[in-house]
Amino acid sequence: MKTEQIFSSDNSTLLDVQNQGVISIAQLRHQSVNTLDYISVHRAFYENLLKIEEVSESGNVNELLLSNLSSKYIFIMDGDILKGAKQNRIVNASILIGPNVKMVIPVSCVEQGRWAYDSNNFSGSDEVAYRKIREQKNRDIYNNRNHEREKHRVDQSRVWDEVQNCFADSQSYSSTASHSDNFNAKRMDYTSMTSSFTLHDNANGLAYFINGNLCGVEVFNKTDVYREYFHKILLSVAMDAEIIMRKSEYLNRADLSMDHARLSIEDTLNDFKENLNRIDICNGICLGSEIRLITDKEIFYSLSFNEQPVHQSILSFEKDSTDNGNNGPERPTEPMDPSEVTGISRQSRLSRFFRAEE
Repeated sequence: MKTEQIFSSDNSTLLDVQNQGVISIAQLRHQSVNTLDYISVHRAFYENLLKIEEVSESGNVNELLLSNLSSKYIFIMDGDILKGAKQNRIVNASILIGPNVKMVIPVSCVEQGRWAYDSNNFSGSDEVAYRKIREQKNRDIYNNRNHEREKHRVDQSRVWDEVQNCFADSQSYSSTASHSDNFNAKRMDYTSMTSSFTLHDNANGLAYFINGNLCGVEVFNKTDVYREYFHKILLSVAMDAEIIMRKSEYLNRADLSMDHARLSIEDTLNDFKENLNRIDICNGICLGSEIRLITDKEIFYSLSFNEQPVHQSILSFEKDSTDNGNNGPERPTEPMDPSEVTGISRQSRLSRFFRAEE
């Protein structure tokens, strides 16, 4: 895969910017688009084309058995939560599955307190794991550069630590330490926090900003697959935003412009160009090849197949916590009073702050 085709501002067109609460999204059209033929894991489950189960009756925390029952290519996104069987898991990296393939895939547990069957097979979900969990997995895989046989293995204890941190930071609880319970407990709030955002018909990706800072980018080859992931990604962004709000001293109602969004995205993409000598390239879990790069600001990840990008992801990890928004592309004009998200009625204030503009 030629690096000029991925993480390139020359191949990207910014289509729109939308703001709600402290969240902004900038939808993109990135070339190449619709050059590959595959379906999402959600559609595959819906059409009974995919079976994912434990590798044996006793199971293995970090492996699952996947069977593509069709002649179609199937895509699973890094961080997709798979529910059921002995405990919920997330895939360790994005996967493009070939037709009629049966294989073991590497996964991580996101439900530490359950190891008992609640169903024979796994099902899909409308949840993508919290950004910090995905960060940790990608760090481990990047650092496995000299261990090809264990390339996609990650430190399970660190994943559990990040799940527990998410519970603590979002003030949530689960009897089985299930990351999905983070989402379930606050689904109405998270939906409200992103209710005004609408899908752009020509987009195949988005960048998202919280409190004025670029926190992540997700781009897909296919517009219909992006459409299926749009609300899943927003749900995860809302969780991210709530946690950042709880930690931030100042909150700035989003007012991101097209120019500022473009400049911020271009600055981030320039970090990729300036660190090409540190890229890690490896085979995909099933098909294609992966590229990873970790800088002092971001994690870049790409899965490509037949010289075409399947999925590109950027996860920022320096500009998202307690820097008061001052490192972002825009300076705050009227910081929100932090009392809006503190005190006894914090959650109701969160909801009011994020309600869609009239």
